[in-house]
Amino acid sequence: MAGPPLRVVLCTSGGLAGSLVLDRLLRAERFTVAAIVLSSRILRPGQGLVSGAREYVRRCGLAYAAYVACSSMLSDRALAQASVAGRARREAIALLETDRINAPESLAFLAKAKPDLLVSAFFNQRIGPGALAAAPLGGLNIHPGALPRFRGVDPVFRAWLEEAPTLEASVHRVSAEFDAGALLGNVEVAAVAGESLLRATARTYAAGAARLVGLADAIAERVPGRAQDEGAARYDSWPTREEVARLRGRGVALARWSDLSQATRIVESARTSPP
Repeated sequence: MAGPPLRVVLCTSGGLAGSLVLDRLLRAERFTVAAIVLSSRILRPGQGLVSGAREYVRRCGLAYAAYVACSSMLSDRALAQASVAGRARREAIALLETDRINAPESLAFLAKAKPDLLVSAFFNQRIGPGALAAAPLGGLNIHPGALPRFRGVDPVFRAWLEEAPTLEASVHRVSAEFDAGALLGNVEVAAVAGESLLRATARTYAAGAARLVGLADAIAERVPGRAQDEGAARYDSWPTREEVARLRGRGVALARWSDLSQATRIVESARTSPP
């Protein structure tokens, strides 16, 4: 049953994935993007770019650190006006850049936006109870992986490392634990031969955004969703250098310069798919 548009605050770290999700929400009749929280966090609150980059290199190696940069900062520069921040300015959407979504000033921003729902996608911060309380319908996360099998920070990487036949996007409620909330829906994402990890991840987020849009009635009616099977759950943190080397050894590209040069075209071409 159609109803009035739901006011949404999108919480994201930007990049190609964030831009695709934002574009899908902006095109959806059942959603109005009231505001955007754009994460400026690297790994921890208050961490600078240089120290954050060093920590990524130490944990995951240089190749993966470069991939993370492509996923967020370099993608944003390539997208320019099509980036999350660029679209916010162009569409006159209230924007808060912060590394602390649960800080008092962030909670005040959320309260002013008066959202019905928080939507998290490609967001690297835990959304606490105070932030969730700003939205009567709570929060939903678009997770680019099958749940509960691929909880964690890079589920597309994990799925490829384990040679899963398809990718999957999941829409679930935000809970105290990362990626552990009740499932509202999911969608399989077919593999594309030769695709980079960056582009596959962005495409999976776009599919998850489309699935969320299709759940508008269920969201408005407060359908609780299906509890995840904790017996089958696992959480994977950042990949190790050895894991990255293993995946790249199969000929998988983490990111390509063409992903960046074609970033705006990728967002624009997504508009030809049904909203």
